[in-house]
Amino acid sequence: MSKFFFYPVLQALSDGKIIRKSVAVGLQVLAVLSVLGGAYLVIEILKIAFQLPNEGTIGGLLFAIIFLAAILAIGQIFWYRAGSVRELGESPFTVIPIVSILFRTIGEIYATLGFSVGVGGCIFIWFSRNNPFSLLSGLGGILPSTSAETSFLGGVSFLVYMGLASSVALIVFYFLAESSVVLVDLARHVRMLVRQGGPPGVGPEPIKRCPTCSFELEPTARFCPKCGAQISAATTAGR
Repeated sequence: MSKFFFYPVLQALSDGKIIRKSVAVGLQVLAVLSVLGGAYLVIEILKIAFQLPNEGTIGGLLFAIIFLAAILAIGQIFWYRAGSVRELGESPFTVIPIVSILFRTIGEIYATLGFSVGVGGCIFIWFSRNNPFSLLSGLGGILPSTSAETSFLGGVSFLVYMGLASSVALIVFYFLAESSVVLVDLARHVRMLVRQGGPPGVGPEPIKRCPTCSFELEPTARFCPKCGAQISAATTAGR
C-alpha cells in the first residue's frame, strides 16, 4: 500500500484536476488583488487631482470614477475566467486549454484598462489641459505612453490612440488563444489519422483502451494513467 500512497495526487495531476483547481484559485486571488490594488491607485489619483486647479480636480474626479469602474470590471473578468477554467472537462491535453483561457483573460483585462484610460484621459485633458499619464505613475510601463496634446483635439486623439492600442492587444491575445486550441485539434486529428490509416498495405492500428475505465492508451502503455489498472499486451478495442 505504501508503494501507491502518492497515487491519488498523480491521478489528479494526470487528469488535470489539481492544475485546473490551482489556476482557478489563482485567478480568484488575482481578482481580489486587482480590486484592492485598483482602489489604491484610485486614492492616489484623487490625491493628485485635489492638488490641481478646480477644472483639473473635476477632470481628475471623473477620471477616478471611470478608472474605478474599469477595476471592478477587471475583477469580474478574473472571477469569470476562474469559472471557465473550473468547467474544463477531461482532455488528453491539460495545460493548453488553460493557456488559451489565460490568453483571453490577458487580452480582456488589457483592453478594459486601455479603453477606460482612453475615455478618462480624454475627459481629463479637456478639463485640466494636462497629460493624463501624470495620474497613472503606479501603472508603470503597462500601458503605451504618448505625449498627448493638451487641447480638445488632443483629448480626442488620445482616446483614439488608446482605443486602437487596446483593440490590437485584444485581437492579438484572442488570436494566441485560438491558435493554441487549433494546435490541439491538429494534434488530435493527426494522432487519429496515424492510428487509423497506417502505411500502405497495412491495416488500421486498433486503439488500445483500458479494460477498467476505457481510457484511450498509448500503444506501449503498461498502466492506465487514469485509473492505474495494469494493462496486458493483448488489451485492445475496436476503432
